[in-house]
Amino acid sequence: MSGRRSGREADELQVRLNLLGKVIELGSGRLPAEVRERAGQTFGTATARLGHGTSHTVVALAGATGSGKSSLFNAITGTELATTGVRRPTTSTALAAVFGEGADALLDWLAVPNRQRLGTTGPTDAAAGEPSSGERAGELAGELEGLVLLDLPDHDSTADDHRAEVDRLVQVVDVFAWVVDPQKYADAALHEQYLRQFAGHSAVTMVLLNQIDRLDPAARTACIDDLGRLLVADGLRGVRVLPLSATTGEGIAPLRRELAARVAERRAIVKRIDADLDWLANDLAAAVGDAADAKVPAAARERLVDAATGAAGGDEISAAVEAAYRHRGSLAVGWPPVRWVRRVRPDPLARLGLGTAAATRNAAGRSDERRGRTSTGNGDGITVRRTAVAANPLAAARLGEALRDVQRTVTDRLPDQPRAAIDAVVSASGERLPDALDEAAGRTDLHVDAPRWWSLLGVAQRMATAAMVAGLLWLLVLGVVGWFKLPDPPLPKVRAIPLPTLLAIGGTAIGFLVAVLGRRLARVGARRRARLARRALADEVAVVVDRGVVAPLNSELAHQAELGRLVRKLAG
Repeated sequence: MSGRRSGREADELQVRLNLLGKVIELGSGRLPAEVRERAGQTFGTATARLGHGTSHTVVALAGATGSGKSSLFNAITGTELATTGVRRPTTSTALAAVFGEGADALLDWLAVPNRQRLGTTGPTDAAAGEPSSGERAGELAGELEGLVLLDLPDHDSTADDHRAEVDRLVQVVDVFAWVVDPQKYADAALHEQYLRQFAGHSAVTMVLLNQIDRLDPAARTACIDDLGRLLVADGLRGVRVLPLSATTGEGIAPLRRELAARVAERRAIVKRIDADLDWLANDLAAAVGDAADAKVPAAARERLVDAATGAAGGDEISAAVEAAYRHRGSLAVGWPPVRWVRRVRPDPLARLGLGTAAATRNAAGRSDERRGRTSTGNGDGITVRRTAVAANPLAAARLGEALRDVQRTVTDRLPDQPRAAIDAVVSASGERLPDALDEAAGRTDLHVDAPRWWSLLGVAQRMATAAMVAGLLWLLVLGVVGWFKLPDPPLPKVRAIPLPTLLAIGGTAIGFLVAVLGRRLARVGARRRARLARRALADEVAVVVDRGVVAPLNSELAHQAELGRLVRKLAG
């Protein structure tokens, strides 16, 4: 039953590690650097440790100077492997006692070169393979088969390399065994720098209260109770406190049984890594916040499109389209005697650099990829390739505020790093937006095409002009004939009005009326074309905004939501 449970826990742990791998990959730029770095370290350490199998359980004896840690190490192993008291060497490396065989690769990974293997005939130098004496150690080898017991340097040593070795190994061992004594069990350095740092690791933590022989029964009880209270305050609820004495041997046998049980379970590794993942998941959850499925709100998008249309020159372009339509209409159907005045005036679109004469015929048959269809026209449309509309500071300010509004909307209540990731997307989009908007204006069909009525009124205007010119020339001929006292030529009349007079006056009047009618029709059409141009520009701008701002933001929000889901699954 224990084997099946251990296998199931190992499978569940592998699922969590797979989730952590995805969190690390997706968390690039979305998690604080220190949290992602710790996640990577946790993932790497857990994967490497599991790679060495579960046949050995690494238990570290850690404690302060004078706690009797090395004496306890010897008492557990039944040897004198660790020097004690004044004979203890000032070394920064740990000492390993290996019960059984096959732990060399694991100890190499742990970087613990100082090791002794305890075989059935006693301790053996694991490196040299030379047997040594110790009948009791040989008996314990079978009892504790699979245990790798580490004697760590003192965590309160004045030597920095001693403390560094302790800090390194407590990150990778399977079980913590903190050795304390009645005088210093409440030491602030132990509780603040170590025990509280591993809150949540109760399942792989034990506290060994050494030198218990120095206390009377009442003092023992009080000391154990107070130590238990401190451990609960450290977040280590349910940690077993074992009172013992390395000097008298009291409590050593129960400790060996506890170690043997943990080795036999082969679950300490899984519990340790699970505890590390739980610890990490809390920090990850705080880092990602309440990330949920979200998108740029439609209202914020519409405000951004409207502001971007203004920044692309929407007002200026629509005004230029209206003026250009009236200008070109006057040139098409205006009264010829005054049409030359219009010709000397620049085209409003050309004046703004929105188009040239050569560009006025490239809208016909243009493939409109955005709409998935082909535009058609009569050849008189205009498609602007690149604009030279002067930057409008007010419109630019409105665009910046609209971007900030979108940014505020989607970063509401997000932690710092996810907000920074959103800000980076908005900033990058904002930098590219002006050029993209200019290009959008450059490819917009502004609908300044020549309507059919321009042709019809143009024909009428030409006919009226021809009649006026014919009448005037006829009258001029009659005047010359009269000047030279020549015989009067035949003069047709229409109801007593000479035909040349009728042609001159009628042609002039009709031309003037056609010009007035054309101007009024052009004014109405110009307003409509201005609306169409702005709407077409807004459509192109909407494509730019969706592709350049909304889509990247929605993609980032989706990634953050997925990251949040993975973290919640990791937390279980």
